[in-house]
Amino acid sequence: MDFKTIKELILKYDTITIFRHIRPDGDAAGSQLGLLTYLKDNFPLKKIYALGTETYDVYPYLDEASDEIIKDSLAIILDTSTKDRVDDKRYLLAKETLKIDHHPPVDNFADHNFVKEDSAATCEFLCDILSSEAFKDLEMSKKAAEYLYSGLLTDTIGFKTASVSANTIKAAYFLCEKGIDIYELNTRVFDVSEHIFKYCSYMRHKSVFEDGLAYAIINDEDLRECNIEAKVARNYVAQLGGVKEHRIWALFTQNEKGTYDGSLRSQRAYIVNEIAQRYNGGGHANASGVKELTLDQVNALINELKNLIYCNNNDDKL
Repeated sequence: MDFKTIKELILKYDTITIFRHIRPDGDAAGSQLGLLTYLKDNFPLKKIYALGTETYDVYPYLDEASDEIIKDSLAIILDTSTKDRVDDKRYLLAKETLKIDHHPPVDNFADHNFVKEDSAATCEFLCDILSSEAFKDLEMSKKAAEYLYSGLLTDTIGFKTASVSANTIKAAYFLCEKGIDIYELNTRVFDVSEHIFKYCSYMRHKSVFEDGLAYAIINDEDLRECNIEAKVARNYVAQLGGVKEHRIWALFTQNEKGTYDGSLRSQRAYIVNEIAQRYNGGGHANASGVKELTLDQVNALINELKNLIYCNNNDDKL
């Protein structure tokens, strides 16, 4: 890809607004705050804002900007596959929009779309961009590198997902050269409170394990008992993974509407995003989400996941 267009757009605008997806995770927050810091370091005279309505617990920072500010800006939307998932729809007010993402490009909604779906994280793709020839005259600070490395850590679960490649490690090396504290960042991203530890124990206790599928359905009563919000509870789907016998693992939490949102994860051979697309969702081949499902739909989805495992296992025997 030619990243000169990205550099030219950044140079063109005195005001830049940076957006991310709803229900932000580490890659969304890390890419947004990493790029914010990088641009502020290199262009101190520009007005640059990180915008959104929902915070991320590890890095809860967000700016405020009026509609008038956004109207005069370049809006950069990070780690967001479709326009309906952008947190703060005011990006539509911007003079020009630029999307940088690693999800399957089902919705090229921006004026300029840079998507690299074989990147393990948007933070990895940003490393490709910011270490390229087009940006060789600019510098990356330790602080910017910390944010980007955090995003790499979370989307790869510590470099353990099927999406990790040599380029992911190259990006990590590029960031490590900036003097980041790898141990401290791992601790910040992955260590949890005792409260979350107890919730994860409860969630595992409620889990069902059937023929290679592990899943848990956490309803409103469970959330109250654990004193945890649904959007936070669902983030711990990884607690059901890392088990040899688990081909697919899924976590469903009841939302304020009474329906269920879910996170799906799988081993490399089990492609879950095609199923997720039939249930108000989508995402990566081995990491997808679904939303606003009835309990009947959740059970139907669970049956489809079981069938996927059955079919894949039988194909292996042929």
